[in-house]
Amino acid sequence: MENKKKLIFIVVIISLMSVLFAGCGDDKYVQTVKNGSLDMAKGVPIGKAFDQFFSNEKWESFVSENNERIVEFNGECRWNNNPATCCVQFRILNDSRFEVSYLDINGVSMNWWDSSGILNKVFQQYKAK
Repeated sequence: MENKKKLIFIVVIISLMSVLFAGCGDDKYVQTVKNGSLDMAKGVPIGKAFDQFFSNEKWESFVSENNERIVEFNGECRWNNNPATCCVQFRILNDSRFEVSYLDINGVSMNWWDSSGILNKVFQQYKAK
């Protein structure tokens, strides 16, 4: 009887652990972006470059109101010598392709030119190290 209780206890613990850890990983869309690169920095993994440039990072994916799959990155950095927050959204085009669809610094939306400059700085810093 004692062995049966131990076995049940072990099964319950393993089940709880698998439920807890199942939500800890990034989904396939987040992984596609983190492991991918942009034309402006071919071969530079976005995830590694962002890890180096930003702190307190958060990645998530969701379906937008326009029914598009979006991967969103939020992180903290220094911009113009001041603490800043940055949000970058990537639109998933298919299983292996995506594009930057939105970028803001401290909640201020950046146009395409400014967004490119910000991302270029992130990738240049990664290449320099």
